[in-house]
Amino acid sequence: MARLLAVLTLLAAFIMPAQAQQDDPQALVRGISDVVLAEILANKAKLASSPEFLPGLIEAHIIPIIDQKRMAKMAVGKHWKKFSKEQKTEFVSGFKKLLIKTYAGAFKAYTGQDVTYGDTKFKKSKRGVNTAKVKSDIHLAGGSPVRLIYSMYKSKQDKWLVYDANIAGLGLVKTYRAQFSEQIQRDGIEKTIARLSTP
Repeated sequence: MARLLAVLTLLAAFIMPAQAQQDDPQALVRGISDVVLAEILANKAKLASSPEFLPGLIEAHIIPIIDQKRMAKMAVGKHWKKFSKEQKTEFVSGFKKLLIKTYAGAFKAYTGQDVTYGDTKFKKSKRGVNTAKVKSDIHLAGGSPVRLIYSMYKSKQDKWLVYDANIAGLGLVKTYRAQFSEQIQRDGIEKTIARLSTP
């Protein structure tokens, strides 16, 4: 039964027209999240026996809707302009690995909790870029829901991309910025990138 439900959920996500998902940031987030969560529930044994399974899911489904370069630049903050072109490329590559690790850790704790979505707030930035905040709640048994807010913008390619996330009031980019700022000031840029790139 659980397997059948997972398959039906996957089919529903894939049947949804791609253009409709791209026009609606909530539909995009919901569709991709449903696919990943269904895969997790349907592959508990593989999740336990194969360390590469969950990171592979994250890289295949979650990473493509994240603007990794923009997020990496925001996470470094004022130090970004000190990076050489090569260092920026290396940092973004290492930052991608960090994102996969972070999301894999979060999804690993999922055991079938209900996920609901609130109203999406749209806004146009001063530069005329369309932005949106997609809200979702993870309902934990016997506790208060955990609020997740995805900050997104519409790219020049007309695609909605995530550039930050807020989990229970804690901003992902802000948290990373504090960590990287401390590391760069203490160890320098090269060591910070090397540490980020280490598995």
